[in-house]
Amino acid sequence: MPDGAPVLEPRASCPKDFRVALVLPRRGPAGMFGLECHAAAELAAAEIDAAGGVAGRTVEFVHVDGSGDPAAVAATIGALLESASIDAVTGWHLSNARQAIAKVVGGHVPYVYAAAYEGGERSDGVLCSGEVPGDQIVASLHWLRTEERLSQWFIVGNDYVWPRGTAAATRVGLRDTGIEILGERFLPLDTHDPACWDRVLNEIVRSGAHGVISLLVGSDAVRFNRAFGDKGLDAAITRFSPFTDETVILASGAEATANLFVSAGWFAGLDSASAAEFTAGFGRAFDLVNGIGPADESAAPPPGTMAETTYSGVHLLAGIAGTSVPTVEDARRAFGKWGWDSPHGPVDLHRGSARHPVHMAKARGVELDVVARVR
Repeated sequence: MPDGAPVLEPRASCPKDFRVALVLPRRGPAGMFGLECHAAAELAAAEIDAAGGVAGRTVEFVHVDGSGDPAAVAATIGALLESASIDAVTGWHLSNARQAIAKVVGGHVPYVYAAAYEGGERSDGVLCSGEVPGDQIVASLHWLRTEERLSQWFIVGNDYVWPRGTAAATRVGLRDTGIEILGERFLPLDTHDPACWDRVLNEIVRSGAHGVISLLVGSDAVRFNRAFGDKGLDAAITRFSPFTDETVILASGAEATANLFVSAGWFAGLDSASAAEFTAGFGRAFDLVNGIGPADESAAPPPGTMAETTYSGVHLLAGIAGTSVPTVEDARRAFGKWGWDSPHGPVDLHRGSARHPVHMAKARGVELDVVARVR
């Protein structure tokens, strides 16, 4: 372990802890990201504690399952607030859960939402630290037109607020650019029926699109990639996703990732000292949290963007604190203007929108090779 690296050990609860509801998915299509996000959050907490804590308090996570009915997730948060059991909320979860949680949390405690999202969140005390469509998707489509000569696209997404809001924002961002969206199709979360995927693939082919923008989550993205590869469409149609990471690529399999591009702030293959430091720390945290791997050999997968954004979200929450634990007033100040360093580079928050470096990667088997920075 490098000198100065935080020691990751279980922390006992005490009245002076900084108690954070950590909302992560355990089930459903996003459940595949839960373990890596948990490990990343624990790494951030260990680093914060090693640096003196949050206003002298150690970080204690109160774990909340972010999958399932958003109203039920929000009710859990509401009960924790009512019993004065938490001081803040953060985590990686879907936008439908965020909207429900924000209604309960707004104005009571700070809430850092770590995932890439559709934009427009203005609830009191809520900070969204992930990428937004204009920076991530529109910039990526311009790059793909220049580098790959792709200008006609078909959108496939899950049927909830993030894919629909992102599709609408993308259409607005592409006005008068010569890049066209020829059609779109949204499917329920956790779609398993092969016939549904087959109908979508046939619709894509009939549209004549050069490429597909995938706004699918987790295991739904995996099922789509496998169906796409099985049908042999990857030879003629490019796929692009702003919500795929190394975990999805690995689960999809090498035979299902040809001609697939991904854009995000973070990739495990980024060549920087801060990226290497985070990757090493994540490996230690993953092994400890999940109780796997011999002491001299990590069993951790490469950290995906969902893990990295969770890590950065915990650090942002701690970073806005003044002389006490973070308050809604601290979140309001940060909402107007704030900046921080992340493993993928500097991030600036201005009027509620976080501006990130955005990189493009191309799948190579079950790995992602970073090929360009698009913003």
